[in-house]
Amino acid sequence: MKGFTFKFSLFTMVVMLLAACGPNREQEIQNIEQHEIELSSIDISSDDSAAVEMVNLYRQFAANFPDDSLAPAYMQRAAEISINLGQTDQAIDLLDSIVTLYPAYEDVAGCYFMKGYAYEVAEQIDMAREAYTYFVENYPDHYLAPDTKKMINFLGMTPEDMFDAIMNMANDEGMTR
Repeated sequence: MKGFTFKFSLFTMVVMLLAACGPNREQEIQNIEQHEIELSSIDISSDDSAAVEMVNLYRQFAANFPDDSLAPAYMQRAAEISINLGQTDQAIDLLDSIVTLYPAYEDVAGCYFMKGYAYEVAEQIDMAREAYTYFVENYPDHYLAPDTKKMINFLGMTPEDMFDAIMNMANDEGMTR
């Protein structure tokens, strides 16, 4: 019996040690929330290290807790920050992962829209058009769909070209009334 007690105690200690060393969901969420508060008060254009750290925290949570309902939301936030940092390839990879791994995610449509935006920021106009078109065709009832249809027409235009196109559309509408 003494051998059994020793083995049981050893097993219990190993389990407790592994549990203590493993990721703690609540601690990670608390850490993320604290960093979100800090990030909201920082101008990331002058120092983007806090934003990079935020992306890393979001990605770490998703890696540690892939089955958690917060994982795709945190990945989407990481993608948004990545776009703002000019890391559009990373953002697109994150968004592709979300729609692949979490097809039932409540904002998967927003991920497709954001993918188009990432391509637009990266000045990959054909890819942006493709992503926006996919979004509009597959999520026509999404609140962003009507504006996205209009945006597709302005992709790649300079502000002056956009102004001229809008003025021409306004003139055409005025003539048909």
